[in-house]
Amino acid sequence: MYTRNLTSVALLVLCLCCPLAAQQQCSTLDAVGVWAYTSFAWSIPTGGSEPVPMTMIGITITDYSGKVTGPGTFTSGAPIPGTPIPAGMALDFDMVNATIQVNADCTALLKYSLQLKGMPIPPIGPYYDRMILLPTQGEMLGMGVVSPTSKPMWVYTSKRMSHVPSPVSWPAVPAQ
Repeated sequence: MYTRNLTSVALLVLCLCCPLAAQQQCSTLDAVGVWAYTSFAWSIPTGGSEPVPMTMIGITITDYSGKVTGPGTFTSGAPIPGTPIPAGMALDFDMVNATIQVNADCTALLKYSLQLKGMPIPPIGPYYDRMILLPTQGEMLGMGVVSPTSKPMWVYTSKRMSHVPSPVSWPAVPAQ
């Protein structure tokens, strides 16, 4: 009788523990490294009411403290408000003032601004992206929301390039 009760308790404990071990637990360490992303989206320019197409490609580097940096390029279907930048011009940028906060349930919030290269203007932003980390797949899913209460603006997937945060830069585009 004692052996049967002990076996029943052991099986019950085993059944209760297995599902708990299968639940993913995330932290900032799951976001550390170098990530590549691309986005084809719609954006509503500041002061505008109509969405315009936007494309973006870039790399983000996340360090062990959650600081995020990285270069990228984007084009917008509308002029950039407050600048002489026309619609459709490819713009190189650096992600600045950026941090990622990762929750245990693998959801995250990325806050950042974009500093346009070669332009004497202040950083554009801040922007906020809601994210889902998929650490076993080496991916992050992201959705830009501009502010915590705005409508979604762009959706993208980031793919892990390296687990080690290291600087990257674009090769120079030759003059034509």
